Amino acid sequence: MLTQRLPLATALLIAAMSGLVACTQHHSLPSPDNPSDKFYGTRHETGEHVSHAVESPRVYASNLDCSAADSRYQTAHFRADRALIAYEAASGQTQVQQIFNRELPLSPGDLIDVQIEDGEGFAGHYIVNPDGSLKLPHLSALDLQGASEAEASRRVEMALVRAGLFLPATARVSVRVLQWAPVEVTVTGAVFEPGRVRINENNQESVIADRVAAFGDYAERRSLVEALRAASGIRPDAKLDQVVLVRNGWQLELDMSGVFTGEPVRDVALVAGDQIVVPTTGCFQPQLVRPSQITPKGFRVFMSNLIAPALDNASAAVGRYSSSLPYGTRLLQAAVSANCVGGTQLTNAPRKVVLASLNPLTGQMQVVERSVEQLMRNAHREDINPYLMPNDALACYDSDVTNLRDFARSLTDLIAPVRLLM
Repeated sequence: MLTQRLPLATALLIAAMSGLVACTQHHSLPSPDNPSDKFYGTRHETGEHVSHAVESPRVYASNLDCSAADSRYQTAHFRADRALIAYEAASGQTQVQQIFNRELPLSPGDLIDVQIEDGEGFAGHYIVNPDGSLKLPHLSALDLQGASEAEASRRVEMALVRAGLFLPATARVSVRVLQWAPVEVTVTGAVFEPGRVRINENNQESVIADRVAAFGDYAERRSLVEALRAASGIRPDAKLDQVVLVRNGWQLELDMSGVFTGEPVRDVALVAGDQIVVPTTGCFQPQLVRPSQITPKGFRVFMSNLIAPALDNASAAVGRYSSSLPYGTRLLQAAVSANCVGGTQLTNAPRKVVLASLNPLTGQMQVVERSVEQLMRNAHREDINPYLMPNDALACYDSDVTNLRDFARSLTDLIAPVRLLM
């Protein structure tokens, strides 16, 4: 009787396990729901309708057609055989040589030494103010930005004479630079990351005491760019050509697109109580998805690869460095970082990657599913290989071949004890 019941029990066990496998495979058969019918990160979209808390005379998001996003904020390219500025007269070229061949001009934050003959009350170390001015005792602010040491000396002499503090024959001033401050410059053209960069970062210990004792201060981190960076950076739908600065009820519109294009940027120094408003276009602009001074350098993505062939996150190399990705990373790069790609082609090519992301415009969660083979062969398509945003969640699921193999192993483990009873 026992030998007759064993085949029936085995058949029932196989049927039950088959139904269980069918249920577990249901997650990968249909595509996950996408409440907004589009994914935040796709280039060719019509945009989202956006509204503002207070009606404004200017409509910031009037253009919800994202077709213009393909060319907005892109850097221009220049040819080496074409001059940027054509000079018709030789005098123009001579003037250019004089500008670039003279000594290095002063910039905000430079530490200078001012020596005045018989003027101990005015002499000392000074720091050029953020607006490029120099404030001496009993004198109005002097504009020194762009001036050489010799020219700055002459300007201080003239200010002392005009104020009636010195006679023209007795005014002797010497201005020398003790330390050059970091400067902001814009770079465009054939570079990997065009835009606004900061150079000459230095903290020489030999001059720290001199800067502390010097008159004046350079608040290098009280700028509009620093405020945007402190807010974790702008989103890809930001309208950078109409950033609004509100101060004492007055509004000032600023074009910050030069941070990406390499054009000159007006970076305003901020004071307590200032309010910064970054409007949205309602459109995803892929040109803004890269590291810059006003975007994140990197962000965190939550990953899971607790499947075969990886048995845990440690062996899957899913840790701090694989989940902290540089800004501008796409789904395929994150899948490779999570060890979801590679290995045996028969079992790993059909694997699936599921991405869950929050749409900041609609406030809804978006979920998309892509196969590894689909990602690899269509990596150039942003609708299949979208950009990742901070705090996205990514999970890797095994292929049907691997699931069938594991099912066979589980079935063997269940039947083996039964065979021992035969």
